[in-house]
Amino acid sequence: MSRLLLVTDLDNTLVGDDGALQRFNGWFKQHRQTYGSKLVYATGRSLKSYQRLTTQIALLEADILIASVGSEIYYPGYKLDEAWSSLSSLDWNRAGIVAITQQFPQLILQSESEQRPFKLSFVLHKEDAFILPELQAQLIIQGIEAELIYSNDHDLDIMRRKVNKGSALTYICRAPRFAAKQIVVCGDSGNDIALFAVNKLGIIVGNARTELLQWHQDNLEDDRYLAQANYAGGIIEGLKHFGIMHE
Repeated sequence: MSRLLLVTDLDNTLVGDDGALQRFNGWFKQHRQTYGSKLVYATGRSLKSYQRLTTQIALLEADILIASVGSEIYYPGYKLDEAWSSLSSLDWNRAGIVAITQQFPQLILQSESEQRPFKLSFVLHKEDAFILPELQAQLIIQGIEAELIYSNDHDLDIMRRKVNKGSALTYICRAPRFAAKQIVVCGDSGNDIALFAVNKLGIIVGNARTELLQWHQDNLEDDRYLAQANYAGGIIEGLKHFGIMHE
């Protein structure tokens, strides 16, 4: 493989081991210069939270940023993809969702910066996750099409149905002209499941959360690699497994 579109989650996937991240950065910087490869960050973080992370961690500049669990897409210079935002907003009933979530005291709003135009985010502790089927049922009863994405036994994001990291990836892949075998996705938690669902070639890092590991076992693919190493080290391990990276 030469040219590559690498799509990776940040927290606890690419980020978590500074030494491994430095090795990855050095390799990808050279790969990008040589082959014209592209780097996509697909994160649950809002743009503001991502920008804060870049002041704390040495990250390469992304060619594309999928933010807020897929509800927003940005290009260099933090230029918002207005067309994707329009798609994300179709039939988005924020007021109706807020009214229903207020019936569940277990749902605790995350910080204001994580509440986005087309995403609501809550803290939902593992012991309270039993409310999710009832929450989904209430949304359906009210005729609200929404996607519930639960990650890390802690984070619940609610967006319009079929808006997620995977649908955002499908959208951006219409332009860069990468073949399926040139696209690799990497993740560690439940909000990354949508990435693996739309792209067979993928790397699950060794520190992956239970919800992603369970999905992986239920949906085994020969082209999805479960690494032993954690964080960026797991990405490096997977890239070597696929014969993409050589050291």
